[in-house]
Amino acid sequence: METLIKGVIIADPQSPHHGAVRDVLIQDGMIARIDAHIDPGSSIQVWDEPGSLLSVGWMDLQADFADPGQEQKEGLESGAKAAQAGGFTHVVLNTGQEPSPDHKSEIAYLCARAAVLETVLLPMGSLSQRHEGKQLAELFDLAEAGAVAFSDDGPVNRTELLRRALEYTEALAQPIITCPLDLGLNARPQMHEGITSTLMGVVGTPHISETMRIKRDLDILRYTGGRLHFSCISTAESVALVREAKKEGLRITCATSAHHLFFIDEDLERFDGTLKVLPPFRLNSDREALCAGVLDGTIDAIISDHRPEDLEHHDVEFALAPFGIAAIESVFPVAMSALGSTGQDAIIRALTSGPRDALGMEVPRIEEGQLADLTWFHPTKPWHHQKSSKAANHTTYGDRSTSFSGAGTPLGVITPRLADH
Repeated sequence: METLIKGVIIADPQSPHHGAVRDVLIQDGMIARIDAHIDPGSSIQVWDEPGSLLSVGWMDLQADFADPGQEQKEGLESGAKAAQAGGFTHVVLNTGQEPSPDHKSEIAYLCARAAVLETVLLPMGSLSQRHEGKQLAELFDLAEAGAVAFSDDGPVNRTELLRRALEYTEALAQPIITCPLDLGLNARPQMHEGITSTLMGVVGTPHISETMRIKRDLDILRYTGGRLHFSCISTAESVALVREAKKEGLRITCATSAHHLFFIDEDLERFDGTLKVLPPFRLNSDREALCAGVLDGTIDAIISDHRPEDLEHHDVEFALAPFGIAAIESVFPVAMSALGSTGQDAIIRALTSGPRDALGMEVPRIEEGQLADLTWFHPTKPWHHQKSSKAANHTTYGDRSTSFSGAGTPLGVITPRLADH
C-alpha cells in the first residue's frame, strides 16, 4: 500500500521537519520520503486537506473493549475501528474483560486476537488475582506475556497490596496504575458532592475522596520506590499534588480524560446518565486546573476512558445507569474545545509522547526510514460523529454540542500494521 499525504504541516518536535509543510510518502508501512513536493504515481492513494497536520500516532492509555466477556457492548474489532475514527493508532486495553486478565494465558489470548487488527492493541494485566484486591497476580508472568501495565481498573484499597506491587515491579518498565478514589465517604455516590448534587437530591463524592488517596499513594511511593500512574485525576488539588511530587523526583505520571477538561457537575442537572462518570465531573475551578495541568505538562496523557454500554444497560434511570461514556471517537474535538488553539501542542504531546513515556516506551519520529505510525488531523475542520463503536452511550452533549463541533477532527491514521492488512 502506498499513500501520499500532500501539503501537510509536520507536528513532531523530534523531527527535523517539525513545523514545515511537506509531502509525505508512505510505502510498505514505512516513511519512504519527505519532501517539499512529491509527484503522485497513478497507483498511489493521495490524502490532501489544506491546513491539515501530521503527528506521531496517538495512543489512548485507557479504553474498555469488553472482549472477551461482554462483546455485545464492544468487541476488539469494533473498538479498533472506533479508535481509528478517533485518530488513535495504539490503544491500551483496560482490564475489564471476563475473565480478568490475571494470568499469562489471558494476555496471550488478547495479544493473538489483536495481532490481526490494524490498530495496535496493548493489554494491561490485572494487578490482583480475579480483581479482588487481595492477592497480587503473577506480574512478572503477565509482563513476559505482553502486558504493558498492571491495574485493577479502580482504587487499590489495601495499602499492603499497593506497597508489594510497587516493590515487586521496581525493576520492570511496566507501571502500576491505580484510580485514586475512596468511595467509603458516602454510600453509592452518583456524581460530585456539591451544590448541584444537593439541588438534584443525588448522593455525591467529595474532592477529598480523591486527594486523600493520592496523598496516601504518594507516601507509599516515597517509601517503596517504583513507578506509579494515576489513571484519571479530576480535582485541582490532585493536579497540585502531582506537580509537587514530580518536582520532588518521584516516578509518578497521571492522566485525565478529554471530557473532564470539558464538562462540570452542573452539566448533570438534567440527569443525563451518559455524563455519569467515575471519577465524576467536578467544579469549573477543577476543570480549569486540569486544563492548566495539561498545558504545563503536569498531566502526562489525555485518555478517552472509553466505557461502552449496550442499550439494555444504558437506557435506565440515572441512579441505575453505569458509570462511563463511549468516548474514544470524540477525544480530540472535545480536548480542542476545552483548551483552544493555543493548547494544540499540549494536546498532541498528551496523545503521543506523554502516554508512551508513562509506559516506558520509545516515541517514534516522523523521519524518512522510520516505521509509519501517524495520525493525520485538522485543527479546525468540523467534527462529525462517525459512530464506529457499537456502544449506545455516546453522549449528545446537550446544548453544548455546538461549542466543539468546529474544534477539529481526525482525518485518518496510518498504523504500524496497516501494510500487513
